[in-house]
Amino acid sequence: MTSLRSALGLVLRVFAYLFELALALFLLGLGIVAWASSPANLTIGMLPWEGAALTRALLILGVVGLACVLLAGSRLRWIFPLWCLLVLVMMIRGFFLSSYSFASANQFLFAVWLTAGALIAFLGSLGVLRPRVVRR
Repeated sequence: MTSLRSALGLVLRVFAYLFELALALFLLGLGIVAWASSPANLTIGMLPWEGAALTRALLILGVVGLACVLLAGSRLRWIFPLWCLLVLVMMIRGFFLSSYSFASANQFLFAVWLTAGALIAFLGSLGVLRPRVVRR
């Protein structure tokens, strides 16, 4: 039973790393493309910023997300679950607790799945807080 639990924890932790890494790279890439084209015209309905402030926020969030994923294996590993919680809260707030509207049922379903992925990533990220076992 212990090996099954540790295997599930490992799968959840790897999912959290990959999900947050993909999200950070997406945010960074979107911020770079927006910065290179016209930062004043960018609007993403689920985020609270617009224009040049949104472009800066995307770049900053992308860099911070990458740093948090990279620091997850160090002594500062407690930062990773905080980042995952921030992502989850921003998704719930942006998609479901704001005036953001979905054009179709497929977009709503995508937002639900994306938020569920963020929830699973947060739960998986809590595994980095457990003390490491030294095997002899």
